[in-house]
Amino acid sequence: MKQAIVTDIIEEVTAGIYRDYPNLLEKYGEQGRQKCKEDNVHHIKYLQTAFSMGEDQYFIDYAHWLNGILTSRGMKTDHLVDNFERLKAAFANLKEEESSTEFISMLDCAILSLQRDESNRE
Repeated sequence: MKQAIVTDIIEEVTAGIYRDYPNLLEKYGEQGRQKCKEDNVHHIKYLQTAFSMGEDQYFIDYAHWLNGILTSRGMKTDHLVDNFERLKAAFANLKEEESSTEFISMLDCAILSLQRDESNRE
C-alpha cells in the first residue's frame, strides 16, 4: 500500500475520532491527537505484517496487547473498537487495493475477540 494512501487513511480516521469525541482533545490535548495518529500507523503496520505472514492471529494478539495498555491509561475497549471500525470503513473505500479485504477481515476478527474478552470480564 502506498504511503500516501496510508497517510490519508490515518488523517481521515484521526479526524473522525476527534470530531466525534471532542472530549478526547480536552482530556489528552494535541499530544493525544498525535499519539492517535502514531497508533494508527502501528495498526496499519501490524495489519500489513499479518497480511504478509498470512497470520491473522498476529494482528489479534497485537489488538489485545494494545488494549491492555490503553485501558490501563484510562481508555476503554470501545475506543479501540471504534478506531478499528473507522479503519474498516477507510479500507472499504479502497477498491483497488487487494490487501483491503484481508485487512477488513483481520479487523473484524480483532473486534470480535476484543468484545468477547470484554464481555467475559463483566
